[in-house]
Amino acid sequence: MESLFKLKHAEQKFKSIIVTHDMTQKERDRCKNLVEEAKQKEAHDTSGEYKYRVRGPPGNMIIKKYASGSKKQ
Repeated sequence: MESLFKLKHAEQKFKSIIVTHDMTQKERDRCKNLVEEAKQKEAHDTSGEYKYRVRGPPGNMIIKKYASGSKKQ
């Protein structure tokens, strides 16, 4: 994981590679549920002031609330 930045300068055939953390089925399910919950929170936020994102290491992910920078009109 420490040398993934090298893919940025790799040959074209390697630029489409995606590397993610290895998660158990339970962790993937939890992540999926958290992403869905974050989407629901963002949809219910009528002010448009915040964005909700799932962040953190596998097994310890949480929903974080970020200022969006622009308000809906």
